[in-house]
Amino acid sequence: MRVCERYWLCVLHECNVKDEFLTPVIGLCSGVWFNTFNFPKTEVGSEKLRTPVQTLENLEMKKTLVAIAALAAFGAQAQSTVTLKGTFDPTIQQQKTTYGNSATSSTQGLSNNGQGTSQVTVLGTEDLGAGLKANFLLESDFNASKDGTANFGSGGGETFVGLSGGFGALQVGAPNTPSLDVSGRTPFGTKIGSGFANGGGTGTGKGTGTYGVQGLGHVRENNSVVYTAPTMSGFTPKIGYQFNADAIAKENTNGSATARAAARTDLGLSYVNGPLTAVIAQYQQKAAYKQTHGYVAYQAGALKVTYGFNRDDRQVAGASKAYVAPAAGAGGTYTAGEAGVTALSVGKLAGQNIAADYAVASNLNLLANYGKLNDKTADNFDRKIAAVGVKYTLSPRTSLYGRVVSEKLDNVTNNWDKKEIKTSLIGLQHNF
Repeated sequence: MRVCERYWLCVLHECNVKDEFLTPVIGLCSGVWFNTFNFPKTEVGSEKLRTPVQTLENLEMKKTLVAIAALAAFGAQAQSTVTLKGTFDPTIQQQKTTYGNSATSSTQGLSNNGQGTSQVTVLGTEDLGAGLKANFLLESDFNASKDGTANFGSGGGETFVGLSGGFGALQVGAPNTPSLDVSGRTPFGTKIGSGFANGGGTGTGKGTGTYGVQGLGHVRENNSVVYTAPTMSGFTPKIGYQFNADAIAKENTNGSATARAAARTDLGLSYVNGPLTAVIAQYQQKAAYKQTHGYVAYQAGALKVTYGFNRDDRQVAGASKAYVAPAAGAGGTYTAGEAGVTALSVGKLAGQNIAADYAVASNLNLLANYGKLNDKTADNFDRKIAAVGVKYTLSPRTSLYGRVVSEKLDNVTNNWDKKEIKTSLIGLQHNF
């Protein structure tokens, strides 16, 4: 090695040992360049072969990495996401209705929610660390066949805030009930052709719902809490509870004390094991109403077959607008005993259905459902429903569908009660 080379190496070594930084110099001595090729970047003081120089670039990189590490450590404790999604589901529908006096009416036009629910949903989650997360969901339904005036948010929707983790999930507000899981007993969910009924109509005051083949549907309850336990061996338990503060049995219209209805409980249990799915739920309001319902489904290749059932016990007479044309000036509000309203009798009912979903192709499904309700009360309003449909999937977000539905109610004598409803529809559903 030449003297000039030894000199430069000694200078660099001395700086390295004393932990001093050498100002970058590019010099030429005997054809030797002092650059990062000859002396790769490394930590000062390493004294490894060919690693004597610490550059400004390397020091800045170290600062950047330290900052990134600090941000990553903080982000691991507070990561949050917010998602916006929704559905449009307008339907062209024709419906023919026959009343108790054999009079008929026919309507055609644009309807809503033939397959899904038109809605906008905002949901989010925050990682609290140690497997614990905070969650929220705000769902606002709308009518896809109308303009935006007084439309958005007018149809309700699920709303909750909660926590989830190894203990399961807790939702507070107006979360979907465990009973809603039973809507999987038909390929039409809660929509027309399923026999599912929305609302209540079980108290002593105003009836708010429709009594269908599946009995009274229970989508969600205000002022409620729902707990979902962790899944164990395929079983997932759920518990729903509605506080009685929001369950008013009678309107305080005359200055008298307002009576509160009992709280409502909803217990659910689902089981999934490969092609087999089973769901059961029990909804109860003490001294008013009790329903046990469920289904069993089996997937055999392209065919899914489902059997569903429900057992209902109406302990307090209620009002139903299931087969009632609104009376003049009623404004869509009904009370048992009011002219033009059917007061449902106390007693038991039993319903069952069988449904099928057959995938003809990867994007084409044939759907069918047949169900009946045996009304064992004094009303004896036995009901039957039959529906066949088709769903054509254009993309993961967009589908076309069509359906023909027939509903019949026995022992109808009132002019305002509907004893037969025939519906045909085609619709377009788009999710975003």
